[in-house]
Amino acid sequence: MLFKAKENKMDFIPVGSKNISRFYKDGKEESFSDQVAIELPLEIYVKYGPFENRNIKKIAMIMRSPGDDIALAVGFLFTAGIIHTYKDLLPNQESKPFQKIQMIAFAYHFNPVFPKEDRIFIVNAACGVCGAPDTDVLAGNMLYPKMGKRKFIHRDVIFNSLEKTKLNQPLFNKSGGSHAVCWFSNEGELIHEGEDIGRHNALDKVIGYSILKQQKAKMDGFLFFSGRAGFEMLQKAARAGIDVVVAIGAPTTFAIEIAEENEITLIGFTNKNSFNIYTYSDRIQ
Repeated sequence: MLFKAKENKMDFIPVGSKNISRFYKDGKEESFSDQVAIELPLEIYVKYGPFENRNIKKIAMIMRSPGDDIALAVGFLFTAGIIHTYKDLLPNQESKPFQKIQMIAFAYHFNPVFPKEDRIFIVNAACGVCGAPDTDVLAGNMLYPKMGKRKFIHRDVIFNSLEKTKLNQPLFNKSGGSHAVCWFSNEGELIHEGEDIGRHNALDKVIGYSILKQQKAKMDGFLFFSGRAGFEMLQKAARAGIDVVVAIGAPTTFAIEIAEENEITLIGFTNKNSFNIYTYSDRIQ
């Protein structure tokens, strides 16, 4: 059964406006209305237990760009290791624009295992793991899927995905204040795009989409990040079974370590003329 996410899709980009002054080095000044990315908190709650005895638990508080809240919540719960497959969820999930709380209903048969300490995750735009109780959580104390048969991607697909990613950032193009994650097929077809003030939120939105719309906990294809590749981004990608990650920016040492451990081809500093491959370069032709 396909999931019916009853989320009222906003037909506008989540930006606000602010009258500002711009000062120039030569002494000139001008005033105009600037467009600014909207940042609002979202509390994630889950409803779990058998039909006759449902419980409710708060899991996280996330600062995010409004929109795709169901996908964001499901992606977060998956990459945090709380859910593992679409079968852990009830088929109908509901959401509203600019809501403050997102409830995710677990399947009646699913018995979730929550973090050892009774704490909630506090996630801001800059940090995808704030509030994690210990280093086991940071290291990804969960199962990661096997990559399976090795694949190959032509370098032209990587270069073409750069321009496609730039074109599919409506929030950034309006405000200059967001990150994007694009999910491509191995042939370079854009499957889905997630955009948010937090790069980790953008990735969770894409992973959540995969689980909700395609019922896939293991994603085929590759991911393209509009910014840098930090460890939390590689950790989430590994959890989703992605084996090629491309970033416009730089990777970190911990991100490279996670890529090596999980057999992920990690590409950074991608521009129209070149890119750097840090791990498993044999996948790129």
